[in-house]
Amino acid sequence: MMNLSNRLVPSACMARDAFDISIIVILKHFNKFKTSKAYKTKLQQQCHKILINNYVTTSCTLSQIIKKSKLAAAYGISEIVIVKCNTGIESSIGETYLVTFKTIINIVSVKSADFFQLSHDQEQVHLGGLDRELHQLERLLEINNTAGLPSTQRTVGVLLHGPSGCGKTSLVKAISYSCAAALVSVEATDILKTEFGAGAEALRKIFLQAISLSLEGAVVLFLDELDMLCPQLSTASLGNRQLTNALLTEMDKLHNQCTPNLLVIAATNAISCINSSLRRPGRFDREILVNVPSQQQRLAILKAHTESMSLDSDISLQDLARMTTGYVGADLHALCQESLNQAYQRLPSNSDSLVQMSDFTDALYKVIPSLKKGLSCQVDLQPVLWNSIGGLDDVKAEIQQSIEWPLLHPDALRRMDLAATKGVLLYGPPGCCKTTLVRAAATSCHVTFLSLSGAQVYSPYVGESERIISEAFQKARALSPCILFFDEIDSLVGKRSTKSGQSRVQERILATMLNEMDGIGTRLDMKTDALKHTSESVERMANSECDTTDKGPLSNGVEGCEILDGIKVSEVDMSHVIVVGATNRPDMLDAAILRPGRLDRHIYVPPPDAEGRKAILNIQVSKMSSKDLDLDHISDHTEYFSGADLKNLCREAGLTAVRELSSQGQLNAESLCVRQHHFATALENVRPSLSKNLLQQYF
Repeated sequence: MMNLSNRLVPSACMARDAFDISIIVILKHFNKFKTSKAYKTKLQQQCHKILINNYVTTSCTLSQIIKKSKLAAAYGISEIVIVKCNTGIESSIGETYLVTFKTIINIVSVKSADFFQLSHDQEQVHLGGLDRELHQLERLLEINNTAGLPSTQRTVGVLLHGPSGCGKTSLVKAISYSCAAALVSVEATDILKTEFGAGAEALRKIFLQAISLSLEGAVVLFLDELDMLCPQLSTASLGNRQLTNALLTEMDKLHNQCTPNLLVIAATNAISCINSSLRRPGRFDREILVNVPSQQQRLAILKAHTESMSLDSDISLQDLARMTTGYVGADLHALCQESLNQAYQRLPSNSDSLVQMSDFTDALYKVIPSLKKGLSCQVDLQPVLWNSIGGLDDVKAEIQQSIEWPLLHPDALRRMDLAATKGVLLYGPPGCCKTTLVRAAATSCHVTFLSLSGAQVYSPYVGESERIISEAFQKARALSPCILFFDEIDSLVGKRSTKSGQSRVQERILATMLNEMDGIGTRLDMKTDALKHTSESVERMANSECDTTDKGPLSNGVEGCEILDGIKVSEVDMSHVIVVGATNRPDMLDAAILRPGRLDRHIYVPPPDAEGRKAILNIQVSKMSSKDLDLDHISDHTEYFSGADLKNLCREAGLTAVRELSSQGQLNAESLCVRQHHFATALENVRPSLSKNLLQQYF
């Protein structure tokens, strides 16, 4: 697209006579030009008369001349754009030319005022990380602009779907700018009218306008928030149903009439809420997922947003891209703006704002990723270091091998043809820091840590528990690389029983988890009827090994999808998601969840031995003011103490020291100190939570 400057060059000092000039003419009444073949010749002559004895330059508009010209008013000319000037010899950019009687005027194209405004009043969008999606849209628009193609080879509608803030609207603006297409944007508020039938009529007028503009060139009709305009019938109002019927009618007309130069693009962040009739062939049958950006895409987005910023040499955009897992394009833009604000606050008002890495680090704590908001599961943002966990060296090594290696070194595992672990089960007595170990692994890998417990899953509403499980897996994939942690997993996927009184909710949760872990998760864009299956089919899915080799493909053309008991499912990428479960009762887990390919790596987390207890005590007392402590003696007398018990023991010893000084009237921060006899007193009050009989259950 040309960079038009709304000016006329007045200087005549060094102007050359123009040999020929290529122009674009903008008319107020384009229909008159379409119906008269001789009109273009007359228009060319009149444009010559208007421009004669005027100075012009390439890529300028002649608004002032047109406003003063009576001839332009008579012929309905609202604007003239200078595309190219030629003097017959080599010239430089920005050079001024004089239009003379001998200058030849070539009309490149004639556009209406509406088309010119919609196609040229656009700003260039700095789009990063969406090159593949942009190329897809450019190709579709190019095919639609080809004359003579049958309707079977044209794409009438494209549906952009994906999480909010991933760049769907920016993608549409970028394709319109790059292809010089007229962009007709339709917001939901523009056509959601209160009067009966007014919204459907407004939609029809918009389509008529787009069809009329397509006679002049490429047109993109953009329908934003399609799920608000045309929701599912179960939730649609009367106005929504009228709009849906009107949109279906207009899309069918475009398909049957084979209208060239027009591409209808719709966007939504809730594709499962859209009326399924719109996604049939001939309507919005081409779907493009604009997903959460990967690390390389985040790097491209950060480069685009920091082009105009003054960055310090210590800033590594590669490191920032690695640290911003789960950030979408809008989040990264907000991150750059917040870092700029941090620089403004740090530096004097009269100095240049040089953004440093510390500004970005501070901004990371203020800009929370959109995907981490509104989650049913908990997003853990508090880092835990390996050296803050005492003892358990063998367990740490096993966890690093099972969790860290697949996330940090996937290429090395693939080179050795080693399958990455999909799921890990941590089991052992309560209070032995199973959750803390997983959080430390997530911190070490710099990945997202999502935590879910039974209390967060169970709901009094039918199907809500399954939705929460499915949403947790979908979010984990979107925030990948990610560790999805299920605490007290035995409360979610306990053993199935033939007793009639057992709740069927747990069986449905088990079936959902098995499907998600096998990579056969129900797609979010096909989940509308996913909760309507019977309990018999649920039990059948839970018992199965999820072998889908005999399932037939779907007839709707969606790749990778299959039919399973009437539910549309698809293979999903779980390569960068590791599921970790923790339980105190491994004997209560259903055998299906422990099979290979699911939670197949079992790691026993034992209570700390004497050396482990000493390491834990050393970490705990390092946070306290202490003196003359014999940690070896304390660790020898704390058999069957878990890590949580030892932490409680240190707390009780500290309280004993405070009570002692308080009773003497000498309580102050300087004299407060924990000594050996305080621990001796605490040992009389604190009892271990573990026992020999309890530990024998794990062997």
